[in-house]
Amino acid sequence: MRVPLFIEFDGRNVLVIGGGAVGTRRAVKFLLAGANVRVLSLEFNNELTHYVERGKLELIRNDANDLDILRRNIEWADLVVIATNDPMINRKVREVARELRKLFNDATNAEETEVVVPFEGEINGIRIAITTEGLSGVIARRTLDKVMNFLREDEELMNMARVWYAVKSKLKEAVSDVRTRLNLYMELDNDEKFNELARKGLVNEALNYVMSKALSNG
Repeated sequence: MRVPLFIEFDGRNVLVIGGGAVGTRRAVKFLLAGANVRVLSLEFNNELTHYVERGKLELIRNDANDLDILRRNIEWADLVVIATNDPMINRKVREVARELRKLFNDATNAEETEVVVPFEGEINGIRIAITTEGLSGVIARRTLDKVMNFLREDEELMNMARVWYAVKSKLKEAVSDVRTRLNLYMELDNDEKFNELARKGLVNEALNYVMSKALSNG
């Protein structure tokens, strides 16, 4: 059973098998997340070459059928991305990754993959990740678009998000005890006066109200 997670990839090692369009998208995605990325392939497109020239990517021009080369690179990786159009190579990569206990994203086989790379978006600090786990990328993308549009149109929720971000930041500075802060968060969630200020996006007024409660509880 797959568990949805957001994982920090800054400084992690990601090996991409395949230098085509899909492999390139995956490589760039993890590069932008701060990962160390290698692409193993016999051919690479111009976009990958561009990133190499900027010193952000390593290209391994070799045959993934070579088991020694494959194993050596998979051992280096924290995550392996499979993105070739050769089913035999893809199967071999999965086998070696499982043997070496490395997580892998198989962009060619939704049933076999261990890691799913979803469609994602962000608005006002709210990150959304959508997947149908291979049933239909079209539906996943359309679902993401609908969710993002819904959030953009919900003015009250966007106001509340801004207020809550400010409140949490302030309370982390003012209240050192984690349990006390958590109790305050739960109390505020049910506080009608605070929620009214938050729905209107009145950040300063909400902060003053919260600090008065924190002081009275302290």
